[in-house]
Amino acid sequence: MVRITSALLTLASVAAFASAQQCSGNGSMCPNNQDGVSNTYLQCNSWSHTYQNAYCPTGQVCYANPNSPGTTMCGLPGTGGSGKCTGNTAKCVSAGQSGAYQQCENWSGQYVNANCPAGLNCYNNASNTGVYCQ
Repeated sequence: MVRITSALLTLASVAAFASAQQCSGNGSMCPNNQDGVSNTYLQCNSWSHTYQNAYCPTGQVCYANPNSPGTTMCGLPGTGGSGKCTGNTAKCVSAGQSGAYQQCENWSGQYVNANCPAGLNCYNNASNTGVYCQ
């Protein structure tokens, strides 16, 4: 009976290991590929080539990193994972189609979601460093 139990436990361990998602290098991803939901992310363990749980700093959530495909970044909820920013820059989410835009939050260096007043659409300025609502 002990041998059978031991063999079953070994088989269960092998099956769990085989079902683990394989990865390579320094890759990382948000759980279920969902941005802005979880305070955890999956980081590739280069030794075992499987993803391991890792944690964002307190108050931040996981986003796919637009500046480095195949990796993640942690950011404040609502930042949209748009990458780092500086100064007072802003960009429309879809210019002329909606009032949604992303404004750089100077203290965090991350974009935050913002909206034009009701009924107005967002447009990028000529230098693509800011927006206006019309």
